Parts: sequence; C-alpha cells; structure tokens
Amino acid sequence: MESILYLRIKELCAERGITMAKLEEDLGIGTSLIRKWKTNTSPSIDKVKIIAKYFGVSSDYLIGLSDIPSSAEELLSDDDFVSLQRAKSKMSAQDREKMMKMIRLGFEYAFKDEN
Repeated sequence: MESILYLRIKELCAERGITMAKLEEDLGIGTSLIRKWKTNTSPSIDKVKIIAKYFGVSSDYLIGLSDIPSSAEELLSDDDFVSLQRAKSKMSAQDREKMMKMIRLGFEYAFKDEN
C-alpha cells in the first residue's frame, strides 16, 4: 500500500505536469528517493518541508494530518479567513455554531448540483 505522503506527492506532480524525477532534479535530492517513500522508508522533516514549499502546500497536508493543502502563510494572508477567525474567537459557543451552520448552508447553496 502506498503511503499518504507518496500519494500526495504523486498527485501534486500530476497537477503540475511533472514527473517525480523532475521534482527530484528541481529539488536536488537523490534519484528515485521519493519512490522509496512509497512503502518502506520515511523522509526527514527537512525533505518534507522542501517539498511542501516547492508545491506551496503545508507539511501537514503532505503527511496526511490535514486535508487542507493551503499553507498557514496562505491562510493568514486571506483577509476573509482572518476576519472569520477573529469573529469566531469573540463569539460564544452557541453563536459559533450558528455561524458555522450559516456558512455550511451558504456553501451547500453555492455549490449545489444544478442538474
């Protein structure tokens, strides 16, 4: 079974239209090193950070701790995200739940299937 790290790197390469060999070349890491992460070995934290930075995703996303590819830096530069976080921090638990219900409804409406 392929590791989540390997699968995510493979998907990111496919999205960019590059091979893993090209990624390894661009990053100056050993040939076929990423293939070794497929099942039997794990990279150093430094290698994960380099790959995350290359693709503009978070390290947490690469290793499967998060399904959100955005880096913290990207999220913190989004004014809407920051405003929501600030508002959320000032609300009671009940008000936060109401806000989240409204946001979920808005997303459901905006992205509903129009077949």
